[in-house]
Amino acid sequence: MKNILCYGDSNTWGNIAGTFNQELMLHQRFPHGVRWPTVLQQILGAEYYVIEAGLNGRNTSFDEVDTTRPSRNGLVTLPGICEMHYPLDLVVFMLGTNDIKIQFNASLERITQGMRQLVHCIKKSHFGPQFVAPQVMIIVPAPIFKIESEIYDLFFNEESIKKSQQLASHYAQLAAEEQCSFLDAGPLVKIAGDGIHIAKESQVILAKAVAEKILAMDL
Repeated sequence: MKNILCYGDSNTWGNIAGTFNQELMLHQRFPHGVRWPTVLQQILGAEYYVIEAGLNGRNTSFDEVDTTRPSRNGLVTLPGICEMHYPLDLVVFMLGTNDIKIQFNASLERITQGMRQLVHCIKKSHFGPQFVAPQVMIIVPAPIFKIESEIYDLFFNEESIKKSQQLASHYAQLAAEEQCSFLDAGPLVKIAGDGIHIAKESQVILAKAVAEKILAMDL
């Protein structure tokens, strides 16, 4: 059996757009069988084990200013999660949307460096079978878009939107340099009405594209 870790943010967790509870800092979640990692499991079948490791607000390598939500720094939590699910044949990263938030004011180069650090963390690890490093796939998130919402404006601005539109080319170059599998979710998925999260009907589309990439790899 091949073990695949899907390491991402709310769009891996299965966030339902428009359900944000600001007091609790929580959203409602798509059920099992709808979320794209669980659909991926159905497509790949019994020879694969797909592990969901999505977390709302997770980014590549930043500590959130708001300390009410700890452990959003993906680089800090990655080793522990990998060891928890060891051995891993493949780690699939889909992060970057939270990196473009206003609070971080991060350049595209800095965000890409955060993803590179995640890739290096895996490539230098022994979390694969027989203590070798797992393989890596990078999925670049779909660009966000502006909506009229006070909550949206707390997190994103026009500069965030521009960065989200330009992230694909940066991640594509990174994937080529690091010899990682690469998928651009932008042309594939529809973003729901909150401007951020993948629509329900696109979960299957993304899962099928990821499955195609995985089946083409030598795991």
